[in-house]
Amino acid sequence: MTVHPWLDEMITAIESTEDVHLVVPPYTAYLRTVRLVAADAAGRAGLDCEEVSDFRMAVDELCHILMQSTDQLLQLSFSVVHEQVVGRGAATPARPAMLSDLSETIVRSVSDYYELLPEKGRLTFLVIKQASRELVPKL
Repeated sequence: MTVHPWLDEMITAIESTEDVHLVVPPYTAYLRTVRLVAADAAGRAGLDCEEVSDFRMAVDELCHILMQSTDQLLQLSFSVVHEQVVGRGAATPARPAMLSDLSETIVRSVSDYYELLPEKGRLTFLVIKQASRELVPKL
């Protein structure tokens, strides 16, 4: 359950699609794998190169905070629905963690929506990036 009812409806629709699930140890050496999977999902959503890079950056920052908070596995999923990509992550925190001001600024500027919330004893994130469709004039 998110803090926005409209988002709950969208997530319900997303959960009926094909998700890619990834479980990684809480070590930064695995961020490369996470970024590759995030980039693949973003590409399948139709995001352009800059948007793919933005989504990867947001996922990287959010996963990094999960990794700082836990010594247990991170559970991640990526969904593609209607030209948008949705990344979700969760971990059981062993210590408090929150985004630094810089990380929060980065995530806010490169995503269309994000949440980082404690939920049922876990630290979770949700991040959404929409493909922008600029009309290119025909020659």
